[in-house]
Amino acid sequence: MAADLLNCGEGDNIMHRITECGDGREIWEWKRKRIAWILRMDPVWIPNEWTIRPQFKLWPPQRHGTVLWMLAHVVWYRIRGSRTPSAQEYFEFLRRARWKAYQDRRRVNKVGNYLQVHVTVHH
Repeated sequence: MAADLLNCGEGDNIMHRITECGDGREIWEWKRKRIAWILRMDPVWIPNEWTIRPQFKLWPPQRHGTVLWMLAHVVWYRIRGSRTPSAQEYFEFLRRARWKAYQDRRRVNKVGNYLQVHVTVHH
């Protein structure tokens, strides 16, 4: 990625962009709390590395699919474009993405009702 994509002055790498740059820390901490709530664990046990290497297997499959959906959306949102999006823009993006996910029966089977809780429980 081009260095001019960030305004913070830090080196540009995917992990920094997703979890630290701009509103990234606020977005990631919020996301981390939602994932921890779904997994019934303390957020400190959700590593930043899951954003770039989600090497885990969760049960039931809908829980696994939901966590992957959540991680994929935060990654895609944070690395796209040439600006650093705000947390509020991210929450609105999630509402639209969740709506799209529930329009397709195949997606609903993969994520169950977990996304209902994920997007509505914020700030």
